[in-house]
Amino acid sequence: MGQLDNGWLLCKFDPGEDAGDGLIRRKVIHYIYRAIISPLFLNPSMSPMHISVWLSGFAFQVLNAISIGGYLAGYGPTSQFEWAAREEWVFVGLVIWCWGLMGNMFHDDDLREIRRSADRKQRKEAKEQGKAVESVDKIYMIPKNGLFKYSLHAHYLCEWIEWGGWWIIGGWKCHPARTFLLNEIATMLPRALQGKRWYEKKFGKEKLQGRKAIIPGLV
Repeated sequence: MGQLDNGWLLCKFDPGEDAGDGLIRRKVIHYIYRAIISPLFLNPSMSPMHISVWLSGFAFQVLNAISIGGYLAGYGPTSQFEWAAREEWVFVGLVIWCWGLMGNMFHDDDLREIRRSADRKQRKEAKEQGKAVESVDKIYMIPKNGLFKYSLHAHYLCEWIEWGGWWIIGGWKCHPARTFLLNEIATMLPRALQGKRWYEKKFGKEKLQGRKAIIPGLV
């Protein structure tokens, strides 16, 4: 519940808040978690990353920031009066965004716990044998909590839900938010399908018990 409680605190909504500012704040909250807190303080370990991956991610975020900034500065609603006309949709989008963020945090932590439990087990065994622990071997398991019962990449699905809510906050005509969500789907869906093939090869189809790659019951 700790992850959900922390996520809810990040989702608090001020009815008087300008929705444009709210869009920016929610994006900043997500990336503080994703790019700073998660890799530096929560992840037990990280695989090496090629510089090209980092550069492509950086370029994507710069372009996205320019597009959303331009939309909010002049192409979309620019006053609280304009945003107030769709206040109900802003609230609906915020609720969806909050649940997506909390689900993302919950399922991310479930994956981390697999690595943490492997780390604890191997360190305990090394201590009992009087050996020094220089590195921890990776342990692969099928995650089983939450939506992982139905989806092998539930954390991806929750991120789509999160950014879908973000798009609803911005409105149907918020092209940068829509483009961001479509880019997320276009890049994450192939990875999820590839990941499912890896799980099938590693554990066998029968062990997956009908789990889909990302969308329960569909894909």
